Amino acid sequence: MIKYKNRLHCMVAVGFTAMTVVLLTACSKPAVQSSSEEAAVSGDTVRFPDKSLTAQRLITAPVVTAQESVLSLPAHLVWDEDHTSRIMPPVAGRLDEILVQPGALVKSNQPLAYLTSPELGSAQTEAVRAQAELAQAERTLARANELTAVSGVAVKDLEQAQLDLARARAEAERTRLHIKALGAESSLDQRYTLRSPLAGVIVERNTNPGMEWRPDLPGSALFVVSDPTYLWCWIDAPENALGMLHPGIKVTLRSSAWPQETYKAQIDYVGDALDPTSRTIKVRARLRNPERHLKGEMFVTADLTGQAHGVLDVPAKAVFLNNEKHLVFVKTAEGQFTSKTIVPLFTGNQWVSIAQGLNKGDEVVVDGALYLQELLESNAAPSADNPPKQPVNPSAK
Repeated sequence: MIKYKNRLHCMVAVGFTAMTVVLLTACSKPAVQSSSEEAAVSGDTVRFPDKSLTAQRLITAPVVTAQESVLSLPAHLVWDEDHTSRIMPPVAGRLDEILVQPGALVKSNQPLAYLTSPELGSAQTEAVRAQAELAQAERTLARANELTAVSGVAVKDLEQAQLDLARARAEAERTRLHIKALGAESSLDQRYTLRSPLAGVIVERNTNPGMEWRPDLPGSALFVVSDPTYLWCWIDAPENALGMLHPGIKVTLRSSAWPQETYKAQIDYVGDALDPTSRTIKVRARLRNPERHLKGEMFVTADLTGQAHGVLDVPAKAVFLNNEKHLVFVKTAEGQFTSKTIVPLFTGNQWVSIAQGLNKGDEVVVDGALYLQELLESNAAPSADNPPKQPVNPSAK
């Protein structure tokens, strides 16, 4: 029994000695540092020590000049105002009869509705009276000329007849032009006919029988006639895209209603002022719509292809989103990377186009940017319980 106990004591002693050796050996080896421990963070910059394996694993690519950018902008379609007419009677009155419905095809000068107008009746009465006075003045002057030839009359009577005729002619011409300007007939009927000045489609009708109309009160046009095969496209372009915009540029339009189709348009007008709220500028493009697939007030996407002055391309893999900001990491020195904010003009599958924030030739991180962002965030808000990490000397024991 005593012999067995002595043997057991010896085994325990040997095991304890072996464990002690293992622990001492482990303590004598240098600590294995993680990649985050070997990085120093200062503001928006991450700095690695010389010959850091982590820094060598970060892949970068240069920022290049944009060769050809495709800019996708929101837009909407409206009627081409050069092929559109908004019809409003120039005289007050009551709509007695409406001849067309929305969507109806109409020809040029086709009647659309009839309006009974006492105001027009007054103008017609003046025109009839002026014509009668003109005829009377012509007869008076002819009689004066006859009397002068036979027995003679006073010169002042002849001159007065000539003056009365001139006045009557002027009044008759004035009333005739007034009726013509109203687009009405000279016959005394108080009936005004609304006509379409062009061929097209009734795209709006804002009236009904019995409606009272007054041109001096604000309101919508009674009828809107347009040729829907002609459209305008209004594009909302950002300020930094102005270098790509000028009259004559071709635009490709896409609509969610026809996802497989594209439509060609051409810019003919660029606005002279920015919207103070959205900081965008209005750009107009014209297009033909022979199949009438596109509709007025439809939202579309306008793709502009071109090269803007000062635009750079950043590899899409280098850009990431953080708190609604687009960020990249730029290699500012050997083993040193700084976070920078960019404002994309256009985002494609391979490139992100920008106008400012970086310089041509800057090296941006395309593989490892999120890791660098984690290092920044882990050191962004130090506290008493979580003090900022200090760089670890890789040679420390």
